[in-house]
Amino acid sequence: PTFSHRMEYGQMWHVCEESLAGMTMPPGRGLPLQTEVPLRRYCEKLTKQYPTQQEQVWHWYHVCRTQFQHYCEHWAKHPDVRNRTPLMQEQVFDVPYALPSGRSVRLRGKWDSVDLIGKDKDARVYLQENKTKGDIDEGQMRKQLSYDLQTMFYRIAMDYWPAKDW
Repeated sequence: PTFSHRMEYGQMWHVCEESLAGMTMPPGRGLPLQTEVPLRRYCEKLTKQYPTQQEQVWHWYHVCRTQFQHYCEHWAKHPDVRNRTPLMQEQVFDVPYALPSGRSVRLRGKWDSVDLIGKDKDARVYLQENKTKGDIDEGQMRKQLSYDLQTMFYRIAMDYWPAKDW
């Protein structure tokens, strides 16, 4: 097996997301220690798994660390984040779904974040799904997001999530 930045960068990002879940977004510069330490530990495991590719692992560690810091700074200023009530973050789901044929299947995954945004009768529930890429092709990303099956799948699963768990 060889180190794949396309696969592992997404995993690194989710390590940061999981660490950040439930924390207040940092107001200033710098990654919160609660996020940086798990990211470093994850990358240390990768260097043991891929000893001949340690340089690549640490390169992507620095890319993720830098981008996640900018991500935190951006969202810390965004009014939706400042005025949100997190309902679920990095929440695993497993819900039954009936197909038109009558057959039942299970929808399984993990929501990055489900938030309540707004006040009183104007409040709405929103799904936040982060997409990470080891290589960025803006045209391809725009095309993919127009018909993103995973996000639509996650959105449908929200309708079947038990109301008592919100």
